[in-house]
Amino acid sequence: MPQQRPKRQRASTKRSRTGCRTCRVRHLKCDESPTACRNCTSNGWVCDGYEVNRLPRPTEIVKSRPSLPQAPVESGFRWAITPDEKRCVSFFLHRTIPSLTSYYDSSLWQKLVLQMCYSEPAVYHAVVALSAINQDLERNGIPIPGSESGSTWHGFALEQCGRSFGLLSKRHILQDPQLREVLLVCCLLFVMLELVCGRFDDATAHLQSGLAILEELRNQRLLQGLPLVPIEESLLEAFLHLESQAMHHGLVASPLQLEAYSPQFGEASHEFQTLRDVVQVLNPLTDAGFAFLARCWSTPDIEVLERYAELHTEQHQILSALNQFNLDFDRFRKQFHHKHSQKERRGTDTAYLTYLNMKLACKTALCSKNCPLPGSFTRECVELLSVALDAMNKLGERPLMTIDSAICPALFTIAARCPDYSVRWKAIEALWAWPHCEGYLNSRLTADVATEQMKQEMRCIWTEMKMTGSSPPPGLLFETQKGVTSVWIEGAWLSLEPNQELIRSLGTVSSAHSWACVKASGILS
Repeated sequence: MPQQRPKRQRASTKRSRTGCRTCRVRHLKCDESPTACRNCTSNGWVCDGYEVNRLPRPTEIVKSRPSLPQAPVESGFRWAITPDEKRCVSFFLHRTIPSLTSYYDSSLWQKLVLQMCYSEPAVYHAVVALSAINQDLERNGIPIPGSESGSTWHGFALEQCGRSFGLLSKRHILQDPQLREVLLVCCLLFVMLELVCGRFDDATAHLQSGLAILEELRNQRLLQGLPLVPIEESLLEAFLHLESQAMHHGLVASPLQLEAYSPQFGEASHEFQTLRDVVQVLNPLTDAGFAFLARCWSTPDIEVLERYAELHTEQHQILSALNQFNLDFDRFRKQFHHKHSQKERRGTDTAYLTYLNMKLACKTALCSKNCPLPGSFTRECVELLSVALDAMNKLGERPLMTIDSAICPALFTIAARCPDYSVRWKAIEALWAWPHCEGYLNSRLTADVATEQMKQEMRCIWTEMKMTGSSPPPGLLFETQKGVTSVWIEGAWLSLEPNQELIRSLGTVSSAHSWACVKASGILS
């Protein structure tokens, strides 16, 4: 028999995980010389520096945690990318985009941002940063303000943001005509990153930068006699929606006025043919409703009475427009529901939930904040809770973050205002059960604020009971042990002691005192 040749063994060297970026994208062993490695200097390459934070190897990730997507990243980048960045882009494709489009399909994420990620290095690094944060939060949960993370993922994301900022500065120097759209997409990604990390002040600063760019573009177009801002429609809508949310969180700038995206308060009906048609009419109404609610909730009751005629007129306009929308929307659902895909049906349910919540919130916006709503609103709150829970159950894999806001505001409306405390508690439990962010609405923080507001009302009830000897409201039972009073509600005891962790958390946000929900509840008073 012929003698078998011994198998050739490939020489291998242990690659360093802390080498310079240039050597790692070229798959070379780096000598890690200070400032610039010898590989780069001897070959005439630009040494792209050393990264302090490297992502943990996939084998180092605890198996019980969500696994990274294994599908390869598509080719098409005009620059070399590191293995860590490749993992983040893959995660963005297979996990982050589906999360951001959970309620509705969006050309913003499924087309614009994705295309720019492959063509614009600044957007690419911002995408990698958001994806790294997304992966960390899937493992460790959504934080509340003030709970800084020292994880490797956050450090890696910070370095990626720095790269994005540096590239934007270079583009700015070159006066690139396409710079504005690149800046807007990066601003949007930075806003989302800061929001899911609980850094509301930083998110608002990025948002204001983006709105300033849009305002400058609008003014330029007006001077030229041109009607519209030359920006992708879905990108513009995202900024307008975030702006309406930010008005509840301390944003005091004048709203960006764009005629084409203003709410339609007339009596004209709409012939909706697609879910996109529905959303294009609903979004401006929702944004107008958010702005109206922010003003009402932030204004003391005595001032609401002084401005009642003005506010009531605006309330009537919004409610009339919502009523017309519902008539058109109802025809659309009856005509096209059987033709829709499962996701389109889910989107239709989300739009209906948004309409129901905005109608109830606006109807009660001028009611006193110092006493519960009249019992006549309980039925509408119960209906809204049922629709919200049904929408949650239909989501399947619940997203970590979205820009669209539907479930969080609906549950907060119930949790903060419903006359029936047992219904309010069910809404709070639903918020706790699904930690996520819908733009500025952090479900965990929203639940904590609503709980504190309810506890304040419970303390007033308990004080009155002691003074007058009256009985507690139906479904409530009070008990005091060792100087601590608790209330029995929906099968659980709730201590009426203030949540000091929440107060400390809000204390780390400079704008928290001006948040509409905080001012309405008096938590920091």
